[in-house]
Amino acid sequence: MLRSKTMWAALTTCVGTAAAIMTNEMTLAEGLNLIVPAILAIFLKHAVSKTQDTAQAAVEAASSVSPTPKKKVVKKAS
Repeated sequence: MLRSKTMWAALTTCVGTAAAIMTNEMTLAEGLNLIVPAILAIFLKHAVSKTQDTAQAAVEAASSVSPTPKKKVVKKAS
């Protein structure tokens, strides 16, 4: 997740917005209008990638052919 461009863009947005709020270049309300969508983008990206990984694992599991187990033959003692 740390290699995601979305993660780094959202993190940069949050840090830049926090700096702008601290230096009084924007109000808290304006800052929240930037920070909230950035954080939502992180969670949305994580959910989509998690769903894709799960779907891919399901496809691989469904497409692999597993051999049927062989039955052991027990010989009767005479």
